[in-house]
Amino acid sequence: MADQNDTHEAEGNEKGHNPLILQLPCDPAVLNEARRLMSEENSRVDALGTTCLQDPIIVIELLKTSNALYFSSGKSAITSPKTAIVRLGSDVVTDTFNNLTTRQQLTDPGQLKWYSINRSRSKRIGIVSRIFAEAIARPLAEDCQAVGCMFSIGDMLAVYYLGQDYVDLAEEHSRSGVNYRLTSNLKFDVDQMCVAYLRRNGIPESLLFAIDREAKPRTQDRVVMKPLCMAASELVDAFDSNKWEKFAPGKNVPPKSALRMLKMTDSQYLKIYERTSEYLFSARMQEERQRREPIPEIETPGSSQEVNRETQALESEIQNILSGSSAADELVLDSFTADDAVLPDSTRVEEISEDLSSFEAQFSLASAKSEKKTVARVQEPVKAVEPPKLRTKKGNKFVSAVNELFEEAESSEELLAGLLQKLTDGPFEKAALIVVSRDRNNAIVVAARGSITNGQKLELNDPLSPLARCFSKVQSFSSRPNEASPWGSKAFALAPIDADHDTPVALYADCGTNGSLTFEARRIFRTVVEILNQKLPSIPGGIPVELGEAPTS
Repeated sequence: MADQNDTHEAEGNEKGHNPLILQLPCDPAVLNEARRLMSEENSRVDALGTTCLQDPIIVIELLKTSNALYFSSGKSAITSPKTAIVRLGSDVVTDTFNNLTTRQQLTDPGQLKWYSINRSRSKRIGIVSRIFAEAIARPLAEDCQAVGCMFSIGDMLAVYYLGQDYVDLAEEHSRSGVNYRLTSNLKFDVDQMCVAYLRRNGIPESLLFAIDREAKPRTQDRVVMKPLCMAASELVDAFDSNKWEKFAPGKNVPPKSALRMLKMTDSQYLKIYERTSEYLFSARMQEERQRREPIPEIETPGSSQEVNRETQALESEIQNILSGSSAADELVLDSFTADDAVLPDSTRVEEISEDLSSFEAQFSLASAKSEKKTVARVQEPVKAVEPPKLRTKKGNKFVSAVNELFEEAESSEELLAGLLQKLTDGPFEKAALIVVSRDRNNAIVVAARGSITNGQKLELNDPLSPLARCFSKVQSFSSRPNEASPWGSKAFALAPIDADHDTPVALYADCGTNGSLTFEARRIFRTVVEILNQKLPSIPGGIPVELGEAPTS
């Protein structure tokens, strides 16, 4: 009866109505997957609970229904979807899911865009909250994820209630700027509306205090939940605003940061930061892929229910990240639909037509090609260091193969040429050995594999670029071509190597114009460079100069 009354109250979302009575729609893909799991006889409650935690509206409805039934019996409040599912039973949960299918979805493209962005923020805060809790408050992990996934309910309510007014503000301002203008111009306080909406929908105070800045926990064991979830919110917002590196381990966090209130060791925070990085980058990749696909429709009761592969893939990935696995390492982003990348303004590429002797003063290439060095720079035998273990069998197998190549090579030219081929046979599309001029204004590709041509001259117009300065740079993912890459790739890896040459030498690899670097590819590149720089001083030779030769694909 309560649901029916609310439905009659909330018919329409005009601004004259009370926003607290609105029935917000859930993610169709998550709801379809949850209903599919409910229909399977052998599905596990854990899997269903994990799926439900991917959408805040489903979490709210499960907690609202279960607590409404059990408050009257005097039992303690239910604070997690998994417990709610067990308490309610399959029939009531199925009815709850079916009721969610009747809610009106947004059809305006602008409103749908910002509603989805805020819903994604909620989901990611929930998962990052769980990552924190797994490290410092394991018994509260599921509760932290449940309350974390409701952090953006106020923003979602603002989109659904204010419509185009919100869209106009969001297209011009940051989230904090939007919320300030909503409060000052439209008298819509997002944080207060979030708390009021959740309280009206029966979310227990044992969860709600973590969102309500004025509330205090009723029991001492839950005190950590508020700063923990606030810290998760900080990290997600920093990632979205391209300030992720400011929260890297070893950096000074802002004075008012919630991270300062959490008692963590350096090793704990390092682990949290790495796992959060993996999840947030992989979630961004997944969202980019889903953005190019048609919006799924909610399946009506009794219709054929197909498995949503994208949802299943993300749920599996989330589970693996939370359990410390590395499934995210193998995630590869499909090609983008954006226009073909253009070369960055900071780098101009041209083919070399002059004789190598004309470049001798700046690059020392003619002497490098003619002189064969037969004595290693370091005569003392280098103690063999076992390469660090990676997280996947595939990664460890690749590093072992590279290490074997290094041991068998008789000269550094043979070693470097073989390494370029290994990289393109492995996780990279192209690889190159780049020599930088003495004045750092130009560079030449002296050896390459893949789609890069030998003998390209790179004019480095930006003196602070990683290539000009010979700094290490790894870019996993970007929505646009990166100027730090000479070829405008969206994802690439660059590092200086300790080669026996008169001018700086760098190793470059990328995954194509539109590809992305998996986390395993990043680890492989860094590990290979570390082993390479240990090996090069102890082996005779210089660098392979393959100018004038056809590139090996």
